[in-house]
Amino acid sequence: MDIKYLVIHTAAYQGRNCDADTIDEWHRNKGWNGIGYHYVILNDKHDSKPDGKIEKGRDDSVNGAHAYGINQMSLGICCIGHGDHEDFTPAQYENLYLLLAKLCHKYQVSTDNIIGHRELNSLVNRGLLGDQYRTAKSCPGHKINMNQIRQTLSKKLLREEPLDEVNNTSMHLNNKAQVIEAINVLKEHKGQFTNARDELIQFLYHPEIIELIAEK
Repeated sequence: MDIKYLVIHTAAYQGRNCDADTIDEWHRNKGWNGIGYHYVILNDKHDSKPDGKIEKGRDDSVNGAHAYGINQMSLGICCIGHGDHEDFTPAQYENLYLLLAKLCHKYQVSTDNIIGHRELNSLVNRGLLGDQYRTAKSCPGHKINMNQIRQTLSKKLLREEPLDEVNNTSMHLNNKAQVIEAINVLKEHKGQFTNARDELIQFLYHPEIIELIAEK
């Protein structure tokens, strides 16, 4: 798939515990072949998952079902919540920028081609899409300032923030030093985990964990 656009959406849902699995179920109930988005970013209304967590939907190589007219040339990113009623959370924004930076770098997408779903209409107005692709949706919502998102991301990219931070979202989220501290605590108290001792040791001495500690 030749990716030219990154499209930002809202789940248009104000309830709790909405995630990629929830949306996958919604879309399957519509008769679709699973979740239409490629990425989902959670908000602070989930009881067991952290605010800002990025979950994977469709593989990047598979056409999405999120922006009629450019599905074959775009990746869809859905932020949980309802953008007509409330803005994305700070954690959602933080990881949205990290994800966008990663995808822009990987697929050589210009920040000008990061659009909200509603901005399909601007593509129609510019003659880049036929009028049949015009949408009445406000997605990702009236509270979401797409110009501000593009400007902020452009500034971040101009500062040339390290790509290793972009490529390791979960490490950025949790703070590397805190993760290392947690691993050391587990090592110190591994004797308390009677039933899970073998699995814990396997984890603590996994090459990726050893490499992480060595980089401290």
